[in-house]
Amino acid sequence: MRKCVTDINQVKAYVRELTGRPLKISVNKGRKKILRYNGSILAVYPQVFTLKISDNKNLELLSCSYSDLICGDIKLSEVR
Repeated sequence: MRKCVTDINQVKAYVRELTGRPLKISVNKGRKKILRYNGSILAVYPQVFTLKISDNKNLELLSCSYSDLICGDIKLSEVR
């Protein structure tokens, strides 16, 4: 099944909308390695955005590109 195509501007608007809210973050590292964190979006830049990880002592900041969201390597979901 074909994945729906998302425009980069839609992804940037989505990330800006989630800035500062508590999130669940899933990072696909390949070979069935999926890392899960709790955190929030700290800052938004033209090419990347930074995530502040709250539940991991070894990793405090994570920088991601918008293409990571489009490809599905990173998934963000809002904590309710």
